[in-house]
Amino acid sequence: MSKKILTVTLNPAVDFTVEIPGFSPGNVNRVSSSRKDPGGKGINVATALSSGNISVDVTGFLGKDNSDIFKKHFSDNSISDYFIYVSGSTREGIKIVDTSCAETTDINFNGFNLNREDINLFLKNFEETIHEYDYVVLSGSLPLNTSEHIYRDLSLIAKNHGVFVIVDTSRNALLECINSGAVSLIKPNIDELIEIYPNLNDMRDNEFVFDKFILSLLDKVEMVALSLGEKGSKLYTSKGIFYGNAPKIDVKSTVGAGDTFLAGFIAGLYFDYEPEKVLATAISWAASKLTKYGPGLSKTMPPQGFEDRIIVRKTI
Repeated sequence: MSKKILTVTLNPAVDFTVEIPGFSPGNVNRVSSSRKDPGGKGINVATALSSGNISVDVTGFLGKDNSDIFKKHFSDNSISDYFIYVSGSTREGIKIVDTSCAETTDINFNGFNLNREDINLFLKNFEETIHEYDYVVLSGSLPLNTSEHIYRDLSLIAKNHGVFVIVDTSRNALLECINSGAVSLIKPNIDELIEIYPNLNDMRDNEFVFDKFILSLLDKVEMVALSLGEKGSKLYTSKGIFYGNAPKIDVKSTVGAGDTFLAGFIAGLYFDYEPEKVLATAISWAASKLTKYGPGLSKTMPPQGFEDRIIVRKTI
């Protein structure tokens, strides 16, 4: 029997990506090309999993007024849609890609206003169906009028049903999830960790002390997948610390790369790989995404093409 995966995106977005070579703030800039894609961290994870031939369900909230782009995307990518459609429009996020230096500037709008009935319906559906899943991904920012405790509460519900809980968020929502003891995997970057553990800033240049602190988090979570950007990635588990390099890539867009990294990590868990291969899979999936615009894996440069350039070693 195949394993079931659910991604939760409470505050999705339509990603409006514009390419501006030599982007200069405060000046007139000319767009060389543009595109719109359905976005949001959980949706990006689901798109990558689907393009990797792994079935996935999605849920959360979407605005009725501009839902067509999402419905078409789910249909085109064979993603099972369990979103709750609410009044208003899903927010747009503008991604300014400077192709001359491969830098992306994000401009994120606030999402729709949810009412209590919308939230209660989502919680009811989640509680009634979560037992059907093996993995749940809770990721992204929170919409207006939503309790900052919601990811923690969802984690506890899922954990009580034996579900492997994955969280990719930030600030107090992340801290509460960690402290709940209900989360199996978190995927922060260094800045997100320092934001909730300020004393880490004094440790970031001392790898031994820094690693020791992250290992202490394993008393509360099972695994920590730490993104180091161009410096690679680390995976902290009860089996040790694993480091993987980031292969050199001609980057087209970084939008959704972290989500695709997480999708690759989930794929590794899905196929019961050992930690080294789980991390290598995550890195290769992210590398494939970096070579293309829009969500999902590249067909012309798939993850398999990067595997011989990725070396994962156990450091402790």
